[in-house]
Amino acid sequence: MEALVAATLGPAGAVATMLLVLIGIYRLSVSYVFPIAKEYVDNQAASMKEILTEHKEDRKVFQDTITTLAKRQTRLENDVEDIKTDIKIIKERM
Repeated sequence: MEALVAATLGPAGAVATMLLVLIGIYRLSVSYVFPIAKEYVDNQAASMKEILTEHKEDRKVFQDTITTLAKRQTRLENDVEDIKTDIKIIKERM
Protein backbone atom coordinates (compact mmCIF):
# COMPACT_ATOMS: atom_id res chain seq x y z
CA MET A 1 0.00 0.00 0.00
CA GLU A 2 2.84 2.37 0.80
CA ALA A 3 4.35 1.73 -2.62
CA LEU A 4 1.04 2.67 -4.29
CA VAL A 5 0.80 5.89 -2.26
CA ALA A 6 4.43 6.73 -2.99
CA ALA A 7 3.93 6.11 -6.72
CA THR A 8 0.75 8.19 -6.76
CA LEU A 9 2.31 11.10 -4.92
CA GLY A 10 5.69 10.88 -6.63
CA PRO A 11 6.91 11.59 -10.15
CA ALA A 12 4.73 8.85 -11.65
CA GLY A 13 1.64 10.51 -10.19
CA ALA A 14 2.67 13.82 -11.69
CA VAL A 15 3.15 12.19 -15.10
CA ALA A 16 -0.25 10.48 -14.85
CA THR A 17 -1.90 13.75 -13.83
CA MET A 18 -0.30 15.61 -16.74
CA LEU A 19 -1.41 12.89 -19.15
CA LEU A 20 -4.98 13.23 -17.91
CA VAL A 21 -4.80 17.01 -18.25
CA LEU A 22 -3.36 16.73 -21.78
CA ILE A 23 -6.07 14.23 -22.77
CA GLY A 24 -8.70 16.64 -21.41
CA ILE A 25 -7.20 19.56 -23.34
CA TYR A 26 -7.07 17.44 -26.49
CA ARG A 27 -10.72 16.41 -26.16
CA LEU A 28 -11.84 19.98 -25.51
CA SER A 29 -9.83 21.20 -28.48
CA VAL A 30 -11.19 18.57 -30.83
CA SER A 31 -14.76 18.90 -29.57
CA TYR A 32 -15.09 22.68 -29.23
CA VAL A 33 -12.10 24.81 -30.20
CA PHE A 34 -11.34 23.34 -33.63
CA PRO A 35 -14.97 23.36 -34.86
CA ILE A 36 -15.39 26.97 -33.70
CA ALA A 37 -12.12 27.96 -35.36
CA LYS A 38 -13.10 26.17 -38.58
CA GLU A 39 -16.48 27.91 -38.62
CA TYR A 40 -14.78 31.26 -38.04
CA VAL A 41 -12.33 30.71 -40.90
CA ASP A 42 -15.14 29.55 -43.20
CA ASN A 43 -17.17 32.65 -42.34
CA GLN A 44 -14.16 34.85 -43.01
CA ALA A 45 -13.62 33.19 -46.38
CA ALA A 46 -17.30 33.67 -47.29
CA SER A 47 -17.16 37.31 -46.18
CA MET A 48 -14.03 37.92 -48.22
CA LYS A 49 -15.64 36.33 -51.28
CA GLU A 50 -18.70 38.55 -50.86
CA ILE A 51 -16.54 41.65 -50.44
CA LEU A 52 -14.59 40.83 -53.60
CA THR A 53 -17.81 40.27 -55.56
CA GLU A 54 -19.17 43.61 -54.38
CA HIS A 55 -15.86 45.25 -55.22
CA LYS A 56 -16.03 43.93 -58.78
CA GLU A 57 -19.54 45.35 -59.14
CA ASP A 58 -18.42 48.70 -57.68
CA ARG A 59 -15.43 48.73 -60.00
CA LYS A 60 -17.68 48.18 -63.03
CA VAL A 61 -19.95 51.06 -61.96
CA PHE A 62 -16.88 53.25 -61.40
CA GLN A 63 -15.51 52.47 -64.86
CA ASP A 64 -18.87 53.18 -66.49
CA THR A 65 -19.16 56.45 -64.61
CA ILE A 66 -15.65 57.56 -65.59
CA THR A 67 -16.38 56.70 -69.22
CA THR A 68 -19.58 58.75 -69.13
CA LEU A 69 -17.79 61.69 -67.50
CA ALA A 70 -15.01 61.55 -70.08
CA LYS A 71 -17.57 61.72 -72.91
CA ARG A 72 -19.33 64.65 -71.26
CA GLN A 73 -16.04 66.44 -70.73
CA THR A 74 -15.18 66.02 -74.41
CA ARG A 75 -18.53 67.54 -75.38
CA LEU A 76 -17.97 70.42 -72.96
CA GLU A 77 -14.50 71.04 -74.35
CA ASN A 78 -15.96 71.17 -77.85
CA ASP A 79 -18.66 73.59 -76.69
CA VAL A 80 -16.05 75.80 -75.00
CA GLU A 81 -13.98 75.80 -78.18
CA ASP A 82 -17.05 76.83 -80.20
CA ILE A 83 -17.79 79.61 -77.72
CA LYS A 84 -14.19 80.85 -77.96
CA THR A 85 -14.45 80.91 -81.72
CA ASP A 86 -17.76 82.80 -81.56
CA ILE A 87 -16.28 85.35 -79.14
CA LYS A 88 -13.29 85.86 -81.46
CA ILE A 89 -15.64 86.50 -84.37
CA ILE A 90 -17.71 88.93 -82.32
CA LYS A 91 -14.54 90.78 -81.23
CA GLU A 92 -13.35 91.06 -84.82
CA ARG A 93 -16.69 92.57 -85.88
CA MET A 94 -16.48 95.26 -83.21
